Amino acid sequence: MARNNISLSITPLDGGKYKIRWREDVVEDGLRVRKARSQVVTDKSARDALVGKLRRTLESGDVYEPAARVVTTAANLERAALNWLAWQSSRDRKKSTRSRYKSAIARIMGTVRKVRRIADEDVIPVSVLDVNLFTELRNKWIAEDEAAGSGTKGRKPGACGPLWRYHLSGHLFSIWSYCASQPVTYPGIPPLVDRELVIPPVPRQKGAPTAPTWAECDAVIRRAYDVSEDLGDVLAGERLTGLRVFQVTGIRRRAVDPVRATLTVEVGKSAAEEAEMRTVPIPRSLVDAWQTRIAACKSPDDYLFATDTTASGHVEPDTNVINELWAAAEKAGEVRPNVARPLHRRKARPNHAFRAAYMSELQGITVEVDGAPVHRVSDRTIDYLVGHAAIDTRGQHYARPSDAALVAAVGLVAPIDMKPEAVDTGNVVPIR
Repeated sequence: MARNNISLSITPLDGGKYKIRWREDVVEDGLRVRKARSQVVTDKSARDALVGKLRRTLESGDVYEPAARVVTTAANLERAALNWLAWQSSRDRKKSTRSRYKSAIARIMGTVRKVRRIADEDVIPVSVLDVNLFTELRNKWIAEDEAAGSGTKGRKPGACGPLWRYHLSGHLFSIWSYCASQPVTYPGIPPLVDRELVIPPVPRQKGAPTAPTWAECDAVIRRAYDVSEDLGDVLAGERLTGLRVFQVTGIRRRAVDPVRATLTVEVGKSAAEEAEMRTVPIPRSLVDAWQTRIAACKSPDDYLFATDTTASGHVEPDTNVINELWAAAEKAGEVRPNVARPLHRRKARPNHAFRAAYMSELQGITVEVDGAPVHRVSDRTIDYLVGHAAIDTRGQHYARPSDAALVAAVGLVAPIDMKPEAVDTGNVVPIR
């Protein structure tokens, strides 16, 4: 039998006692895992005897008695959820998305144990999945939300708002669908039901604003330059390209062609987008704004912005600082309330607001291409510029619009207004 790796430590306790800790490989939930074990002995002789027995037992590949809990059933809902999460990784889900899924799984399983009164040391069987479980979970979350208080300010950790409940139900249904497609692996799985029977309707929100305007974004950018030139240039890049913040901060010198005013997007949210490395036109005003940065790069591989060798290679701006800039612009009457924090979101996305403005402002604008009749900037053109996945078969096979259409669309992007005056955005909030 193969050797069971040994990891022993001995800690003296009061009264001449000793606590012995070790790790051993056990089979739990059908998988071989590394398990931490410990035992307290009364004196040195007992200590030496136990250590000797542990070494002999573990070297033989066996598990020291008393044996750890060994579960061989595959119909374990928590194990199935982790397998579903691993499957999401194979679909090139971004790390932040997988972290959100993992948090949702922990919340779901914790509530399942509460409503079905399943002890922590017991397995949650997949057979618990039914319509009634979803109702019980939703009622429990509603009760927790009411106990935690309502509103975005002062909410306690137990709060679980309507949108969060909607997403949690959707994740659990996806796990159920995942198990139902593999009845041999997950015996005892109930037949899958219609999604509408278990997923609550999408929560309706009143007063959600439209996407930010370019003028509102410019009010924040003007304040960003007062903080630092780096921050101002990053937000200017987001505003003038519609790219995500990590795509802007991840730009290397080799990706920018100042003569042709083009940018090769080398960083993507998905593996497919990153592999594509599409080249898109950018406004000439952005090339001018970044001229000093471009010239300062000694190597084509240098980043335009600050780098951090201990992280992903580049440093993203502090989200809290950008939130404060949006709040300051709102207080000054230059942006509408909640425009950077839509009411249906649990957390603000101040960087995504620039991307939303780029797409919203281009949508519906008319343009003349090579003397052809005036037409609307197509969604396909906008999606390609910002890096959205193609939504139809034609887009999947012929995703890139014509260069003329891309250049014409980018030519419509308004330059950043660096004037200090407040901009009238049509908001009901009076301009001060």
